[in-house]
Amino acid sequence: MSFRLPRPARMIFGLGLAAVGFPAMAAPDPGLQAFLESTVAQVRARNHLPAVAAVVQIDGRIVAETAQGLRANGFAEKVTTGDLWHIGSDTKAMTATMIARLVERGLLRFDETMGEAFPDWAATMDPAMRKVTIVQLLSHTAGLLPVTDDKDLDSVMAIAGPASGGWQVQRANVARAFLSRPPATAVGDFAYSNLGYIIAGAIAEAHTGKPWEQLVAEEVFAPLGMMHSGFGNPALPHAHDQPWGHKPVRGRLVAIDPGSPGSDNPPLIGPAGMVSLPLHDWLLFAQDQLDGVHGRGRLLKPETYARLHTVVVAPYALGWGVKPGADGKPDLLTHSGSNGYWLADIRIMPRHDIITLLVTNAGNDAANKAIVEIGKPLRDRLKPFD
Repeated sequence: MSFRLPRPARMIFGLGLAAVGFPAMAAPDPGLQAFLESTVAQVRARNHLPAVAAVVQIDGRIVAETAQGLRANGFAEKVTTGDLWHIGSDTKAMTATMIARLVERGLLRFDETMGEAFPDWAATMDPAMRKVTIVQLLSHTAGLLPVTDDKDLDSVMAIAGPASGGWQVQRANVARAFLSRPPATAVGDFAYSNLGYIIAGAIAEAHTGKPWEQLVAEEVFAPLGMMHSGFGNPALPHAHDQPWGHKPVRGRLVAIDPGSPGSDNPPLIGPAGMVSLPLHDWLLFAQDQLDGVHGRGRLLKPETYARLHTVVVAPYALGWGVKPGADGKPDLLTHSGSNGYWLADIRIMPRHDIITLLVTNAGNDAANKAIVEIGKPLRDRLKPFD
C-alpha cells in the first residue's frame, strides 16, 4: 500500500563517497548460475511479472546473479544487473543502523524516551507515549498506529502538513501528533508500524539538524562505498533509464511513470521505506551486517551490531526480522519491502556467510508469490541452515 502523493525526481546526495568498490565476482558456480537463471525465468513467466533480479553472494563473493525482463511493460528497454531497485521497508535496517551510529557517538541513546527526545513538547505527550523508547520505535513495540489502510494514510498526510514546509517539518508534525495520542496498541507488544520509523527519523533530525536523507547518506552509504544509492523512484520522470514500478489494472500490470502522482510514497515516509539502489550496493550493506555478526563490521562496534540483531519481540529486532541460533547469534537476518509497486527481499545467513537478494518491479500478490517460488528452492539448494 502506498501513500498517494506526487513524487519529485530521484534524490541522490553527493558526498564524495569512499571508493570501497562493489563485491567481487567469483568464478560463478556454473550449476548455481544455471539454476538461478532457469528458476527466475520460469517463475517470472508463470507470474507475468515485468522484471525480476536476483543475486547470491557466498563468502563475500558473488557466485550467481541474473536480471530478466523489462524496465517498464509496454516499452523495449530490458533490465540489467546494474539497474536500481526500490527496496521499500528494507530501508528500515539502514535507518536503524544510522541511529546506532549516532548512539555510539553519544548523540542518542537506545533507551532514550520520547519525553527526553522532544523535551520542548514533552508535556503535551500522552503519559504512556512519553515513556516509549527509541528501541521500541525501531522494534515496532511502541504502541503506534499500524497504518494499514487508506484512512490511516490520509490521517497521517493531513497531520503532516504541506510539503512546502519541508520533510523535516512534516516528520516532526507527525511525531508530535501521534505521541500526543494514547497508544493505539499495547506498548511492548509487536505491531508493525511505519510511524515508529518516521518518528525515529524525526528524532535523529532534531538531534543533528540534518535531514534523514543526508544522515543515511553520510552514516551508511558513504563509509560503505554505496556510490549509486539514493531515495525515491530509481528512474527519471518519463525516462526508461531505470526500472519503473507497476500496478495492477484490469488484470494486468501497468508501468507507472516516475513523474506521475502516486508513483511512490511522499518523502516524509523516508525513514520507513524510500531507499533505491543497485543490488551490488545493497550487498555492501548486507555484507557489513553479516560481518557485524562475526565481530568485524565496518560501521559499528560488535556489541552494537548485537543490539541491532537481538530480538525484542519475536520475530523482530531493530530493523530486521531475526531467526536466532542456539548460540544467541542470528542464523537469519531478513526483511521484505514494498511501496505497493515494487517488492524486495533480503536474506542474510551468517553461519554459512550467504546473502540472497531478490527484487521485482511489481508489488502485487503475484510478486509476493514469485519471491517465495524463487527463494525457497534457492535456499533448499544452498542449505544455509544445515
